[in-house]
Amino acid sequence: MIPYSKQLILNKDIQEVVKVLRSDFLTQGPMVKKFENKISNYVKSKYAIAVNSATSALHLSCLALGLKKNDIVWTSTNTFVSTANCALLCGAKVDFIDIDLEDYNLCIESLKNKLKIANKTNKLPKIIIPVHFAGRPCKMKEIFKLSKKYGFKIIEDGSHALGSEIYGQKIGSCKYSDLCVFSFHPVKNITTGEGGMVTTNNKVYSEKIEMLRTHGITKNKKIFKLKNPPPWHFEQLNLGLNYRMNDIAAALGISQLKSLKYFLRSRNK
Repeated sequence: MIPYSKQLILNKDIQEVVKVLRSDFLTQGPMVKKFENKISNYVKSKYAIAVNSATSALHLSCLALGLKKNDIVWTSTNTFVSTANCALLCGAKVDFIDIDLEDYNLCIESLKNKLKIANKTNKLPKIIIPVHFAGRPCKMKEIFKLSKKYGFKIIEDGSHALGSEIYGQKIGSCKYSDLCVFSFHPVKNITTGEGGMVTTNNKVYSEKIEMLRTHGITKNKKIFKLKNPPPWHFEQLNLGLNYRMNDIAAALGISQLKSLKYFLRSRNK
């Protein structure tokens, strides 16, 4: 049987994980921040936020964009359930855009036609989530132009697409989107066991996602409700979730990232 995909763990990866196991940090710590910086530098985004899965990354991206009950999200018919479930978790409605059989990504002509109808019936989507199927980028310039015309936000599902490029830009640069998510599941281009990442160039979205992934808790004194707090004080300002990545996973991701060019060559071959 030829597997869909599987991880390739090298000795250097194991050594980096062992270092963390012998360190002071196992949960979210300095390795998570280092991994975020590595991804941000690689894709050329301003911000990157590590989480425990791409599903979490999609959910948090929807929350950051203020998705709520009865809002509408559109995505590709050709994707994993998480791309639709992230909207349902926010109480929003989901609809689908058919794919182009040339690249298996959402069809631009179908999207244009659907937007025209939705505009007439006052049922435009708040968010569209294009999926870069098998790492092949969607036609993001066309989708971006449509977002300006019809007023929707864009979350790129780049789960398959770390290392992919279009128009001279890495997927994840968010030049033609508001946010992009990556997956580090073992079948993806690099793995952290389980794990995900959100990239964005929007500081507000980044800060909101950072807070929501940690129960809605902040240690930022500038936004505390309590004045003159003691040094151990922290506050929960939003209803958040425990979507954090741990340092063990991040160490594996940092090491795997060094092999990404090799992994991509092997996959293309």
